[in-house]
Amino acid sequence: MSMTSNGITFLEKEPFLRLFNRGGYVLDFGTERFDDFTQESIGVRLCNKYGLSKGRSLERFASEASANQVWKLFADLLMYYESFYIHKDTDEAEHETLYQKCKQILSSHSTETKKNEDGNSMYFNVIIRASDSLPVDNTRIFEDTNPTVATRFKNPDGTPNFELLQTLPTITSPEYDNDSSEIAQIGYLGTDLSQRLNSVVASFPSVKLNRILATTKWRGSRTRWMVFKGDPYRMLGDLRNSYNPVQNAAVLQFPTTSINGKQIAVMMPFNKNYPTATDDPVYRAVKAAATQLGYDCKRVDEIPTPTDITQDILKLIEGSKVIIADLSGANPNVYYEMGLAHARGRIVVPISRDSGNLPFDNSHIRTIFYHADDEYGLNGLTAKLVKALNAL
Repeated sequence: MSMTSNGITFLEKEPFLRLFNRGGYVLDFGTERFDDFTQESIGVRLCNKYGLSKGRSLERFASEASANQVWKLFADLLMYYESFYIHKDTDEAEHETLYQKCKQILSSHSTETKKNEDGNSMYFNVIIRASDSLPVDNTRIFEDTNPTVATRFKNPDGTPNFELLQTLPTITSPEYDNDSSEIAQIGYLGTDLSQRLNSVVASFPSVKLNRILATTKWRGSRTRWMVFKGDPYRMLGDLRNSYNPVQNAAVLQFPTTSINGKQIAVMMPFNKNYPTATDDPVYRAVKAAATQLGYDCKRVDEIPTPTDITQDILKLIEGSKVIIADLSGANPNVYYEMGLAHARGRIVVPISRDSGNLPFDNSHIRTIFYHADDEYGLNGLTAKLVKALNAL
């Protein structure tokens, strides 16, 4: 069963998306009203955040937001559906089935959550400060924290229980804005009250905190101490790498897409002078190797939607475990795409019909050379790729 990055399976979220998404709209919401609704529900104006339709924004949110936020919005939307929309679906058996399925999933999720709340929940601190030499004032501790969560970490007199708070994983960050390159750290606090990390597990761009902070004009630029319920690695993404991009509008932005372990992206030259994916004998030979090993092979010109081709390429690279790059003819686009794939940490398998004619920077990379003049040569390409993919 496939699972999104927040741990919610496809079968769990799909009934909600099908019930709420009405051809790009969400129920009977207008864009501004939908953003008002989501702001009140989970603190995020979805259409404003993603710049997409209401339906597409909901789908993106369900794939990348924390599980707690997704279930909260699903529950609120289902309540709205029951109150204001369900009468419009009285003649639709499919929607009645989806509605009952959504109720069942939410009920099951609520029961599971209740079972886990008794001492098994995970919590973590987020401390934002203008200067790490200045501890957060007590009046700003628990600011923007769920009151129920805050109560767990207070003394009987209402003051912060630092002894408990110091046991939690803690993220510290300088104040930041969306264009800054400030770096946050996650680790554990020392036993003193300096609010500095005694041990650091990982560093990451501060703007990643925007995934969990309420959308306000001072989201990252206000000193405060918050406590969140959940797993920071799941809510914020993998924080254990050292990839710290410059935060600037000029920086190339990869889409948020989870890796499909069984998907191979194929980067090849194509334009009006090249054969289509269906007619290209080299691509068919590559696809034959992928199929033998149970991989799904995809080339960007096979994507049918009228979307931006550059974004489609980035999404294909980001969502694939393996990239096969055909370097034949020294096509600059393919070399660029191979470089992007290397930088994103993907497995790259270069192939080429230009034996011994590779640039110096690529000559050290083991490349599969092939002949495309006859079926025998293409069968050889398939066999070599099967062997290489098996080794991976």
